[in-house]
Amino acid sequence: MFSTISNEVIIRSAVPMIDNPLDGVTPSISVLGVKFEGAVQMILGALWALALVLLAGAFLWNLMKWGVARNRGHSDDIEEGAAGVKKTGIAFGATAGASVIIGGILALATAAGA
Repeated sequence: MFSTISNEVIIRSAVPMIDNPLDGVTPSISVLGVKFEGAVQMILGALWALALVLLAGAFLWNLMKWGVARNRGHSDDIEEGAAGVKKTGIAFGATAGASVIIGGILALATAAGA
């Protein structure tokens, strides 16, 4: 194991440092035009809203299934409804916070020098 690590260090130190050709380059869709940028933002906004609506509906549906199963005393259906509520609740939270999650990933990548 240590010989493999030492070989790796020797090989990496033998290779001269190469400048990063993408240093200072940042992704931007604004170069494709204002109309394209606006259309992309509208489409992504619509998809995001649609995902939130569908997840909210699924959350309410699972909540209803859980409540009906509790009233009827069906233990298997109670577990299924509770698991569905948990999953859709987490999915809704992640979807609602998608911009924060993606922004955090991009901030970490920027801080790492990627």
